[in-house]
Amino acid sequence: MEIFFEIIIILLRIYMVLIFVRVILSWFRISPYGFWSGPYKFLVNITEPVLRIFRKIIPFVRMGNSYLDLSYIVVILVVQLLIV
Repeated sequence: MEIFFEIIIILLRIYMVLIFVRVILSWFRISPYGFWSGPYKFLVNITEPVLRIFRKIIPFVRMGNSYLDLSYIVVILVVQLLIV
């Protein structure tokens, strides 16, 4: 049973890293036909279901002419709490 929890913790840490990488890549414009389009689409497909749940709960924060998506931060915090 202990091995099962260790595997879950490892998977949660990997998921947290994937979300962090998605945040970093979202700052850049990625061409739909470029080299990074495939990995980025995979990353979006993996992380979007959980982020979508939190986006329904947490509204975007208006900052001037743009909006800040806090769902990334909340998901990372929740995953961190699950690990501890």
